Amino acid sequence: MGRRIVLQGKDHEVEILGKPGAWKVGIDGQAPFPASLDQDETRKARVRFGKEEAACHLAAEGETIHIRAFGRTFSLQVLDPVEQAAQERGGRADTARAPMPGVVVEVKVAEGEPVKQGQPVMTIESMKILTVIAAPRDGRVAQVHFGPGASFDKNATLITLAPAEET
Repeated sequence: MGRRIVLQGKDHEVEILGKPGAWKVGIDGQAPFPASLDQDETRKARVRFGKEEAACHLAAEGETIHIRAFGRTFSLQVLDPVEQAAQERGGRADTARAPMPGVVVEVKVAEGEPVKQGQPVMTIESMKILTVIAAPRDGRVAQVHFGPGASFDKNATLITLAPAEET
């Protein structure tokens, strides 16, 4: 399975091979190596990369995970597959989708309004964490599917942009 992650602010192509308990990770085309991140029932965590292993501390902030290990703090963001696919198509997606179930906190755009790729269009809350949803491409808002206070499921379409040829 190939994925793109952001680590310390830099994009990396990651290939994950194997099965749970025996994962191998290849980063940016390098040969895959054993890797794991485990947390026991007492919430103590350990990370392993190749032959290196250490206790670590984990903290989540929105879609970013902060990992303190090996005397350093690493920030990791695994891009949502829907968002990743849109970016790989050059940001041509017509919809902004929910990365997780939640509730709309704020709608920042109105139907008919022009938007730029990456512009905040909505703020959602999931598990007491606020996440800003961004426009997937330049365009015009065709439909806002949920208003403030409305609940939605993972992958729900939150905002639809007008087809590119109509903008």
